[in-house]
Amino acid sequence: MNKAIGLLAAILLTVIATAAQNRLKEKTAIRQLVQQINRDSALKPVTLTNEEWMEQMTDGGGSLTGYYKNKLLVKAVRWIGYSSGVEIVESYFHNNELIFVYVQADIFYYDEKKGVLRTDSLERNFEGRYYFSDKKMVDSATLGHNRFEDDTLDPGKVWPQEAATCKRLLARRAAQ
Repeated sequence: MNKAIGLLAAILLTVIATAAQNRLKEKTAIRQLVQQINRDSALKPVTLTNEEWMEQMTDGGGSLTGYYKNKLLVKAVRWIGYSSGVEIVESYFHNNELIFVYVQADIFYYDEKKGVLRTDSLERNFEGRYYFSDKKMVDSATLGHNRFEDDTLDPGKVWPQEAATCKRLLARRAAQ
């Protein structure tokens, strides 16, 4: 009995270690692709502003910029200015598939001594990294507070949907 339990524990430990190694390799490969995209100075930008892509205007407006290589979208950057701060979402694509999403949300600094919101100064409220492979989220790392604290929202489903919307909107402009 003890041998069987020991053997089962060893097998389970091996499976867990192998899965962890595979995830690390996947994340490393994704990071390398993202770095290549960010270093590529030959990417062709296509930008949509405000009403060209936003269903509802925000106080600070917004922009959606796609970066193309050989007519394929490799990066989309969504910038939205709110009355309380700024949100930036960067989506990265490889072979037309979502591989990575980086999210940064900054809020305007509230000066307690003066009792005013300082729109000239931002502080980080949230930062998130979401890794995708074979159309599934394989890992994520977040710091701060965001909309996914609501358990009814699944970032593994939301980010691919939002990235697909950005691709569709940018494709219209890129075709012009």
